[in-house]
Amino acid sequence: MSGRPVLEARNAGRVYATHRGPIAAVLDVSLEVAPGECVAICGRSGSGKSTLLALLGGLCPPTSGSVLFSGRPWTSLRAAEIQAARATEIVFLLQDSVLLPGLRALDNVMLPQLIAGRNRETACRQAQEMLARVGLRERWDAYPAELSGGQQRRVALARTLATEPKVILADEPTSDLDALAEEEIVRILATIKAAGTTAFVVVTHDPAVAALADRRLWMEGGRLIAATAMPAIARPSITPEPNAAGVIAAFEPPPADLVPQAATPALTGWWRTAVPFAVGLGLAAAALGVVDRVVARRQQQVVETVRQQRRLAEEMALQDLRADIDDVVADPDGGFTAMLFLENVRSDRNLHVLGPATGIAVQRDGRWESVPTTSAPAAREIREVGNQRVFIPVRFSLPDGPYDELLRGYLHVKISATMVVSEAADGTGDLFERADAYSIYLRDPRLTEDEVRAANAWGPKATVPPWIAMPAH
Repeated sequence: MSGRPVLEARNAGRVYATHRGPIAAVLDVSLEVAPGECVAICGRSGSGKSTLLALLGGLCPPTSGSVLFSGRPWTSLRAAEIQAARATEIVFLLQDSVLLPGLRALDNVMLPQLIAGRNRETACRQAQEMLARVGLRERWDAYPAELSGGQQRRVALARTLATEPKVILADEPTSDLDALAEEEIVRILATIKAAGTTAFVVVTHDPAVAALADRRLWMEGGRLIAATAMPAIARPSITPEPNAAGVIAAFEPPPADLVPQAATPALTGWWRTAVPFAVGLGLAAAALGVVDRVVARRQQQVVETVRQQRRLAEEMALQDLRADIDDVVADPDGGFTAMLFLENVRSDRNLHVLGPATGIAVQRDGRWESVPTTSAPAAREIREVGNQRVFIPVRFSLPDGPYDELLRGYLHVKISATMVVSEAADGTGDLFERADAYSIYLRDPRLTEDEVRAANAWGPKATVPPWIAMPAH
């Protein structure tokens, strides 16, 4: 290894406190990654690989030791320095794609480039090239919900590559892909590695991805060891059949009835003003939330021998039950009503929910300040949830005084909801406690729409939404 490491862990550890005692996810790990080097981290699920990736990227601080980026500890960097690094130098490719649901594929790939300072024309051209590279040129205007899980993963890969970062931290970059597309993604990663300008740290179970690495390391019980005894890893080449036109394509063709159309970015108007907080507080914060959930889920697998019924209860509460904010409206008395909803996405069984118990906080002076809430009496009862949405109104009022404004004219509000989910009406069997948090930007009721437009330099006819949903953080 020559030169200063771009990433370095010095006896780094991460310990989580639980009611049954501390759980060590990462133990005394020391690792150096040189510029342009590719390091693969392999190991069984729950061994601490994703936690180590989060430590290297500064998403969570070590509880012991230190982690450095470009020679400086993450904990010593200011917030602006961290945001600048994540905009131009270090990016994550996570198991969950973390695409912004309200943006098309093209715009999702453009956003990190815009925050990095590129103009719209250059960002749009680069986004089109990256989408073509992952076989999604014709799906540039598709929203994430219109794409499969594997296609969303490829859009996330295009977004990762678009800013040409110095470091890529990837967590299972080829999962959810068919064998042919997986091989093409491996070739793309090999091309980037061969250029020697981008360092990779890749968590993977894929032998072909691990074979790209300059070093392969094995993680077991939170400890990192060199994989000197691992056998050589290789994947047989896949020979695809040519299509009707005699062309061999690595990715699936676009839909046959799709009308060709030139790609045009939709990020105009107030989106330019929103880029700093939409990326800084959206993309990075959403990534942090996803990594935290992944870490918590994996550490739970380490500390418990989960019975089959417990796994079914968790799946029922987290996957079958949908919970979100339907609307936030201003009341005549000056307060607000946040309308939460519950919905069961399965038709073969109903769920029973105790709660949710709700809380609302407003950000003031960099801290969250709780505000009084009033829920309908039914919010404290056991309710049966089927395919029809069940609505829970939560009323709250904002106390007088100044608030933090991450977007001018809007208050940063966090809504939490905790509930217990059961398949049985009487609460017998396995129960699962679910906690959700929703972040919104609520228009300051003391300002008129014209005052909000003026504060943000929006046009005279620009829409001033009463509230804006943001990823939880």
